[in-house]
Amino acid sequence: MSLGLYQGLGAGGPSAHSDVLTAAPDNIDSQRALVEEIKRRGRATVGSKSYLDAEALYSKGIEVLDLMVKNEKDESVIADLNKETAILFSNRSLVKMQLGKITEALEDADAAVERDPGYVKAHWRQGQAFTACGQNFEA
Repeated sequence: MSLGLYQGLGAGGPSAHSDVLTAAPDNIDSQRALVEEIKRRGRATVGSKSYLDAEALYSKGIEVLDLMVKNEKDESVIADLNKETAILFSNRSLVKMQLGKITEALEDADAAVERDPGYVKAHWRQGQAFTACGQNFEA
């Protein structure tokens, strides 16, 4: 994923989150710490309705978690990482709904369900996106 997505968010200037958005952690501990910080900031940006920043933060978190999955051999760890990724996809789905990106919101909700079929909120996000698309029969 290009860092271009992360440049100049918010009110048109540099993002207040450029430190985490441009971070490139090289070990599992720093990757985990980065994901936790991204989740914390993501919640705060959604709470303040800074949806462009939230979208970028959740995108970066997904990117880091996908890299962690790619480098992991232990299936139980992969399952846990997929559950964590599902949460970020679900959160980004919410953000995309708020930004009016309904098709992308549905894609993220689908990705969340794919990574963790038992995650109820992901199914709920799918229903919200289907309803917004006018596909009530799918919801």
